[in-house]
Amino acid sequence: MTDLAKKFADYQEIYTKGKYVTFKSEKVKVMFHGKFFRFEGVKDVITEEQENILVEWVASDYLEEVDFKFYHEFDRNLTPDSFTLDVTEDKVITVKTKNLRGFRYAMEAFNLLFEKIETGVACPIISLSHHVSFNMRGVIEGFYGIPWTHQDRVELLSYLGQNRLNTYMYAPKDDEYQRKLWRELYPEENLVKFTELVEKAEKEMIDFYYMISPGNDIDYTKPEEVKVLTDKLQQMINLGIRNFGLLLDDIDYILKGNAKKKFSSSASAHAFLIAEVDRFLASELADYDLVACPTEYDNHHDSLYLEILNRELPKHIPLFWTGPSTLATQISTKDIEIMSASYERPIVIWDNIPVNDYQKDYELLFLSPYENRSPKLTNKEFDVVGIVSNPMAQWEMSKFTVQNMSKYLWNTSAYKVSQSWTETLTEYAGSDYYEALEVFTSFNPNKYTREVYTLEQLTKIEAKDEAYITAELAKLAAASEKLATLPNEAFQKNVGPWLERVKKDVAYWEVVKSGDVTKVKEMKEELSQYPHRIGSDLVAKYVEETGLLK
Repeated sequence: MTDLAKKFADYQEIYTKGKYVTFKSEKVKVMFHGKFFRFEGVKDVITEEQENILVEWVASDYLEEVDFKFYHEFDRNLTPDSFTLDVTEDKVITVKTKNLRGFRYAMEAFNLLFEKIETGVACPIISLSHHVSFNMRGVIEGFYGIPWTHQDRVELLSYLGQNRLNTYMYAPKDDEYQRKLWRELYPEENLVKFTELVEKAEKEMIDFYYMISPGNDIDYTKPEEVKVLTDKLQQMINLGIRNFGLLLDDIDYILKGNAKKKFSSSASAHAFLIAEVDRFLASELADYDLVACPTEYDNHHDSLYLEILNRELPKHIPLFWTGPSTLATQISTKDIEIMSASYERPIVIWDNIPVNDYQKDYELLFLSPYENRSPKLTNKEFDVVGIVSNPMAQWEMSKFTVQNMSKYLWNTSAYKVSQSWTETLTEYAGSDYYEALEVFTSFNPNKYTREVYTLEQLTKIEAKDEAYITAELAKLAAASEKLATLPNEAFQKNVGPWLERVKKDVAYWEVVKSGDVTKVKEMKEELSQYPHRIGSDLVAKYVEETGLLK
């Protein structure tokens, strides 16, 4: 692979003969011509974050000689967020996009063009083209348990922007105003935080969705109930939010009382409510998006509920699907073939990885790649408009899977799990910490997408190979000690209890090797009270498989 091919490996089409234009100066002077919207100027679209130390931007009315002329043009034939970039021998750079987010991504490629050389600056003659695989790419904060902090969300929005993700959905199950107290308006202190998030999302070009979950106790038959719901949404509209979600997941959908008299099925009631919300949003906003989560959100087959819901619901409203199970081990081509035919409308995949809110999963960290998802989810006939990850309560530790997923969503056809995982860990921790992080993550797999124990580990445990387990624990302990020095405060705060658990497991192993059954029982009981566990717990597996305590 050539140097240019490596540099621009994130993009689908790269055309170059390796020819450069060079300039005998410390900076290249580039004149900006904005043709995307009327009076588009360089200061309107190029932020400080996009500045390049090798480039000096000047306005189109600049009278002196420049090195390059740069044109930004609108191309309606491109898909949202996609772009083309061309550098010609006559020193003209042309970027075409369909939206300004596409321009942001084009500028990332633009800043890779210029290279410092001994005599000045060099720029390749090159043509780039990238068509983003999914229109909607991001995160839904949709887990049970303690929601993220406000600062987590602010940092999250920056992170999404940096990783070419474009969607954040606010849906924490334990925000009482979002679910339990959905009828009550948010107090002023909450609105101040929402305003900050909306402004941050706008700066990062992230689509901010407010999701609400009234399904546990709303009375579908009362107009005043629907009015309470829409008043709550109006409060969000007043903050500048124009993207919404109506969530009817995890509710008892057996109709009772007046609802049972008015509607023939829960699907009809749900279609009615979603349509009412859609009509309200259309009356208040010229442009908006609404997505809904049905009660049957994890089917791997068609159903009467879905048939009725799809028949009675306006076709432009996408529905969520988590895959063929709530915590989907895989989403195969066959799975999406079945469900796209059942949904008969746009689908947003609510992907419940790496979430750890099911039963006692909160004791674990799920640190695995984004895998077992068909590359054919991008096929037009399936109408999958996007995928959002539902992360762990530990946002910092969720970054590994989310960042890995961003590569899949950006360029699905080029996504290679092993290669991208290596890149993800290296980008996060740097080369000095890569090996330690690779070891630690391998001991904390996502049990829903891969096996908890490797074949080698199971074979060695069955053979009672104590030397092997000792060596594996020593490797994990050394990795943990190294990671304890990684200079990242958020990482240390999130991972600290699990690094401490490694020390406890090493001590437990010494007791197990001693053969003192009484002490083994005591320490096993002690560890059961510690609410953090290593996923691939070799000591516990050894004790279980060898029957030491029987």
